[in-house]
Amino acid sequence: MRRFLLPFLVFFAFISESTFAHLVQFPFATEDHLFVPRFVLIVVIFITVYLNRTQGMLFGFFFGLLHDIVYIEVVGIYLFPYAMIAYLISKAMKVIHGHVLIVLLLIVLAISVLEFYVYGVNLATGVTSMKAYDFTMYRLLPTLALNTLVALLFVFPFRGFLTKLKQAELED
Repeated sequence: MRRFLLPFLVFFAFISESTFAHLVQFPFATEDHLFVPRFVLIVVIFITVYLNRTQGMLFGFFFGLLHDIVYIEVVGIYLFPYAMIAYLISKAMKVIHGHVLIVLLLIVLAISVLEFYVYGVNLATGVTSMKAYDFTMYRLLPTLALNTLVALLFVFPFRGFLTKLKQAELED
């Protein structure tokens, strides 16, 4: 039962991304502002930091592929960066301390890298013609604010859950 809980949790984060994007409207935001939920990436980073690199990369790979299949016509736009970000986060955690504030900073950095990567791919393929300033003001900053708030809300519950899961795996 325990081994199905983590995939279900990541799948729930995947489903809640699109649900959140369609149902939640912020009264203070104009229609130009775009709040992109990156809940799966946040959960993948938590898994990478508090569980292990292999599972983080596998979940990043699988749910990046699922994101590409469901939302994008081109496979690989999210598949590659989700797995690569999990790998880079695991390497960074070997060098720096795993304090909660460091993890939150890494989440903000990872989401920034992902957003700039997707923006660059979309700009290179002609999907968007948005200027860098407009991208930063109307997409990147609102996205970072939303996801930082979500990460702040869930860092302690996920840390506790994943450390208990890691201890249970070590005992088995």
